Amino acid sequence: MRTRIVDLDGSLLGQHEVLKSWRPEVVPLGDWGPRIRLACSFGRFRRFERALAASEEPDAPTLTFYGSGDFHHVSLALVRRLRQPCNLLVLDKHPDWMRGLPFLHCGTWLYHAARLPHVGRVFHVGGELDFDNAYRWMAPWPLLRSGRITVFPALRRFRRGTWRWVPHTSLRESPGMPATAERLALLLRPFADDLARWPLYVSLDKDVLVQEDAVVNWDSGHLRLAEAQAVLAAFLAAAQHRLAGMDIVGDWSPVAVQGWFRWLFHATEHPPLAVEPAAATRCNERTNLALLGTLEGVVKR
Repeated sequence: MRTRIVDLDGSLLGQHEVLKSWRPEVVPLGDWGPRIRLACSFGRFRRFERALAASEEPDAPTLTFYGSGDFHHVSLALVRRLRQPCNLLVLDKHPDWMRGLPFLHCGTWLYHAARLPHVGRVFHVGGELDFDNAYRWMAPWPLLRSGRITVFPALRRFRRGTWRWVPHTSLRESPGMPATAERLALLLRPFADDLARWPLYVSLDKDVLVQEDAVVNWDSGHLRLAEAQAVLAAFLAAAQHRLAGMDIVGDWSPVAVQGWFRWLFHATEHPPLAVEPAAATRCNERTNLALLGTLEGVVKR
């Protein structure tokens, strides 16, 4: 499996053990970071995609790190480049599927990815925030009602609005009981044939994890690292250990944006956080190494 860092914000370059042990290719695209962070026009994103394509090997399954979750819309470019059908697994505290916005945002990319013709089923795991509050009006309800997108929330069923008629089961059997391999096997049993049909692409935002396991630019989630590893292992086993590709985001970095448009998003959407940069780097490096180790054990070579 090819490993690379698309360097948009410098957040991975201080993770020396990742660099030493895995020797990822580093793609220097730092000039693009302030121009696409949080949001950008579709035209600018297409230009970014062309810059990224220069480092692509379309037929090679690739694990890509690219920094803060502020850049999660980069996942759309990574999924769009695939040449074979795949299912899509997303681990994220937020839904990232808002529709109706006339620009691309880190909270809209999944809506566009789920509609790609080569993407089969989409599985969203570990979510909690912005699913059944006012943002529910921007959810892709036809895709949810049809089962094209299947949701396994972290802790609870969603009750408000259309969620009452959309099947979804929480990852944890009860909020205080971490998900086990047995629980995951039970949840995935109805989807066994679909998951076995195609390789799996995975997008993991570390904001799905508790703060002790990941320091992020957003509010932290509820899953422990061991649960996220169990989710990866279960889904990849169901996909017969075939990985179409993967990206890992959620490495904290100081926010640097270009233009009032992105500054406004930063000022209104980011929670106030007190972060010690060196400690954040150490914490996220431990988690990245653990995730890499999990993949090494379950991906077909």
